[in-house]
Amino acid sequence: MSRAASAGLVNLAPRHKLGLILANPVLLAAGVAGYGDATLPGLALGRLGGWVTAPVTRRPWRGDLPQVAETTGGLLWRRGLWNPGVRVVLRDYGALWRRSRAPVIVHLAGEDSDELAAVAASLESTPGVAGLELDLLSPFQDEIGGLEEAAEQVLAVRAAADLPILARIPLSTSDEAVQALVELGTIDALVLAQPPAGLRYNAAAGTSFVGQLHGRTLTPLLAARLADLAGWAGLPLVACGGIHTLDDALACLAVGAAALQIGTAVWIDPRLPERIIEALGG
Repeated sequence: MSRAASAGLVNLAPRHKLGLILANPVLLAAGVAGYGDATLPGLALGRLGGWVTAPVTRRPWRGDLPQVAETTGGLLWRRGLWNPGVRVVLRDYGALWRRSRAPVIVHLAGEDSDELAAVAASLESTPGVAGLELDLLSPFQDEIGGLEEAAEQVLAVRAAADLPILARIPLSTSDEAVQALVELGTIDALVLAQPPAGLRYNAAAGTSFVGQLHGRTLTPLLAARLADLAGWAGLPLVACGGIHTLDDALACLAVGAAALQIGTAVWIDPRLPERIIEALGG
């Protein structure tokens, strides 16, 4: 089993001058606890190694409210980028982040590198913010063009804020693309993975629902990719997607994950993160 398979301290940004030190390797994935306000009975945020906020954009992002639909082996979550904008998020939740016993990682979102950089700059001096996460290399992009955009975004965020950067990438990202991201020298950890897109069709109504796929069906795919990258990627790997049981968590740690992000599983079992921590000796 990997060295991370304990509840001891984990540094998710060993190349960063400040580091990103977690009390244990168990985090919440982006959005499942909102901005820290969407807590559930039995979910102990203070015991976590850290947690990732819902997306934050420069200006308010309106549209349909987040929706969820059940599907075979999991659920589809259509959250989009709905949020009130960084100014309102900081006004309403900044004090909560400052009081948080666990490090807060803010998930950045936006339409281009300028917007991402602006949000990062607003967050750099915010007490309680320990790191930034952003999605890179959408599976719908051409990988070559996507790499150019990803490099521009990461470098813009780094220029705007000297905080550790976690890059969440698709499972389908090629070895060559991973290597190119690592060689940028500005990414501190890789999060595997962005939830893939899925569609549920209702034949009776003639309608369809499109969202991001969450569920345990992703666990074997995640574990296989972690095992592939663990030997050579050179950055801490964070397992995200499909972790619904203690066995899932232990499997991801065993094959090379330095930390875990628990996602929609906490809606079913709010005590799952705490049970994982306890099983690891925390």
